[in-house]
Amino acid sequence: MKHLLAIAGLGVVAASMALPAQSQSVAEFYAGKTLSFGVGYPSGGFDTYTRAAARYMGKHIPGNPNVIVINMPGASSFNYVRHLHGRAPKDGTQFGMFDRGLIVKSVLDPKTTNVDFREFAWIGSMNREVSACFVGDAKGINTVQEVIGYKGDVILAGTSKNGGGYVYTSLLQRMSPKNVKQVFGYESASQMVLATERGEIDGTCFIFGTLKINYPDLLEQKKLRMIVQYAETRSPDLPDVQTAYELARSEDEKRVINFLTSVDTIGRPIIAPLGIPAERVEALRKAFMETMKDPEFLAMTAKAKMDIDPIDGEEAAKIVTQIVTTPTKVVDLARVILE
Repeated sequence: MKHLLAIAGLGVVAASMALPAQSQSVAEFYAGKTLSFGVGYPSGGFDTYTRAAARYMGKHIPGNPNVIVINMPGASSFNYVRHLHGRAPKDGTQFGMFDRGLIVKSVLDPKTTNVDFREFAWIGSMNREVSACFVGDAKGINTVQEVIGYKGDVILAGTSKNGGGYVYTSLLQRMSPKNVKQVFGYESASQMVLATERGEIDGTCFIFGTLKINYPDLLEQKKLRMIVQYAETRSPDLPDVQTAYELARSEDEKRVINFLTSVDTIGRPIIAPLGIPAERVEALRKAFMETMKDPEFLAMTAKAKMDIDPIDGEEAAKIVTQIVTTPTKVVDLARVILE
């Protein structure tokens, strides 16, 4: 009898020990922890936005954990996406930002990427972006028409074929296939801008907001000349620059451009691994949106001339689903353009 009572007593103790873990609140889980807000690039536009959000997000997460930035560059941020997809803990302590162009890449080349971006917990996006192509001032080129008429090669750089820059450069290459050439191997936007200034390359294509934040003097002095923007309508920042839609030669081309560039509506996307407890995902989503409205955060980003136009995690996930389920005919034509 005493033996049975002892066993029963152990069961009560075990149950009482397990109870706190089962009923642990979000605030109790995060209190005292250090979270990793990752980014798939070194210094540059993505890093700038990541650090701005990380600086304030901890105070909006229940338990007020410390939030640090971890840079994990490589393959146009795909190394970091793979980390979140496979190796990162699924407990809500790691999340971060990546190049939205990888979403399109996953649809165009699913066997190589082996990632479905619906298989992440979507936290949100810090803004909508406009991507554009620019050239340095050395060749005197100001428009796509002048690129087409230029007798020599126009060399545009990129990080790799995984990045959004490859997509935008390939669209420009379709407009002028004889002389637009691509080179890869640069790690960041800052490297490509420096290479343009040095004359090593003629230009590149990436998010215009990065130029506006980090290189306003070069834009004002017209040392970087925007020649095409990838948006349905002209951005207020680029009223004199033609859009790819204006230059499209058919309705099919417009559909392809829409497929390839619609990811810009989630210009600075933030994801976490799938499998995180739902209440922690919801807490991270709420903390993200509260950060985007934080007066101190907005004052800092305004001073830095950063565009903040957030999309919540639920809406971002819907946009991703629309991109991933693009009709096969449009995807096939996009593959032809990007060959």
